[in-house]
Amino acid sequence: MTTKMSTRGTHSVPPQPTETRRGLPVYESGRVPDYLMTQRQVKEAGRRLTPGQKPRAYLWCNLRHQGWQQVDLFHIEDTRAVRLSPLQQAQKLARRTCILCATVAADPLPERDRPHHPWLPLSGRICTPCDDAHDERWRRTCGRCETEFQQPDSVVHRQCAACREIRQHGQDLAYRLARRHCPDCTVQTATREEIAAADDLGQAFGYPRTCDGCIAERQQQVEDARRAEERARWDELGPVREWARQVIAAPHEYAILDTETTGLESDAAVVEISITDGAGTVLLDTLVHPGRPIPEDSTAIHGITDQEVSRAPSFGAILPRITAALQGRKVIIYNREFDTSVLAYELDRHHQKQAPALPGTDAWSGRLRHPAAEEWMADQQWSRCAMDAYAVHVGEWSYWGGWRWQRLNGGHRALSDCRAVVDCIREMADTPDPF
Repeated sequence: MTTKMSTRGTHSVPPQPTETRRGLPVYESGRVPDYLMTQRQVKEAGRRLTPGQKPRAYLWCNLRHQGWQQVDLFHIEDTRAVRLSPLQQAQKLARRTCILCATVAADPLPERDRPHHPWLPLSGRICTPCDDAHDERWRRTCGRCETEFQQPDSVVHRQCAACREIRQHGQDLAYRLARRHCPDCTVQTATREEIAAADDLGQAFGYPRTCDGCIAERQQQVEDARRAEERARWDELGPVREWARQVIAAPHEYAILDTETTGLESDAAVVEISITDGAGTVLLDTLVHPGRPIPEDSTAIHGITDQEVSRAPSFGAILPRITAALQGRKVIIYNREFDTSVLAYELDRHHQKQAPALPGTDAWSGRLRHPAAEEWMADQQWSRCAMDAYAVHVGEWSYWGGWRWQRLNGGHRALSDCRAVVDCIREMADTPDPF
C-alpha cells in the first residue's frame, strides 16, 4: 500500500505523529496523512465504516465549546463505499444539475429563488454562470417596456430614457391635477390660471386648497371628538362651566384680584394690586410701595421699577380700599394659592407694625400669623381658583399628572391680568355643553 503525503498540512515531508497512546500514533491538527480520516470525513467522502472497524490513529485537536479532545482516525482502505439506490442517485444528480443549461457540476448547486434573484426566469438549482448571465441581461433590460439594450448605462433604476420621460410626464400631470383639486375629494378648487399666477408669484404653498365641504366635515369631526372627550370628564368639567356662567350672570357679586410682587418667595411684597368685578369694571388699581428694593429679575417680568413706586402708598395705607372693594363679593384669583399667601404676608407685616402679636404667638412662623391678619383672611369669601378651573376647561393633561396649568397671557400687570381672567371665565361660560 502506497502512502501519500498530507494535503491537509503545510509540510513537504510525510506527517509524523507527536506521540503514541494505547499503541496508536497521535497526530496534531493539520498534520494528518491523507489516508487517515475522522468519521465525519469518511462520510463526506461517500464511504462508511465497516462493522467493528477499529481506529488506526488519534487526532489531538481543540473542538469548539468542548476544548481539547482525542478524535479517532480511520484508514480509508478499511472503509467501504456507500451504495445508493436509483432514486438516491437521481436525487444526487438533480442537486448537481443546473435547471437552465443542464450542466452537471461536481458539487451540489445552490438554491436560487426569484424574490432574491429577480433576474432569473424561475427558482431552483442554478449554476453561477447562468445566474451571472441572466443578471447582466436583466440590468440591460427596461423593467417597464422590456426593451433590451446593449449597454447597461442605457437603463437607470430599471427604466430606459423613454420610460423615464413618460413617468416624469405622468408625475407632473398628477401633481398639477392634485394642486387644482381638494386633497380630500375630487372637487376642483382652483383653475389653471390661478395655479400659474401663484407659481409666478412664488406662492405655490397655498395649493391644493380644501373645499368648503371638506373643511366643514373636518371641523365637525374635531367638534365631535371634543364633545366626546368632554362628556367623558363631565363630572369634573360640568361644575367648572356652571361656576363660570354664574360669574357672567351676576358679575357684581364677584371680585377679581391680582397682584404683582417683588418675587415668588414666601416673603414677597406687593408692588401693584388691582381689583375688578366679574365684568372687568375697575374697583381698585394702584401701585404699592413694597418697603424694599424691587429685584431686577422681577422688574424684567412686570416692568415696575423702584422709581415708579417711590411715591406709591404702602399696603397698610390702601388696606381699607381693598377691604371696601371686596366687601360682599366672592373673590376670584387666578393663582389663588400664591396671591392669598402674599396677602396674608402683607397683612401680617402691617398688623405686626401696628400692634405686635400677643405673647405666645410666633410672628415668624409660616403657620401662625397676627390674629388680625387671620381674621381678615377668614372674613373674605374666597371663590374657586380660576387657574385650576381654566385648566379643567382646556383639558390638556400634564406629564406630572393632573390638568396642565395654562398661561394667563395678561402682560404681567395687575389690571390686565384681572381682565385676562374675565376673558377666561367668559370663554368657559360661552362654550356649549357636549350634550
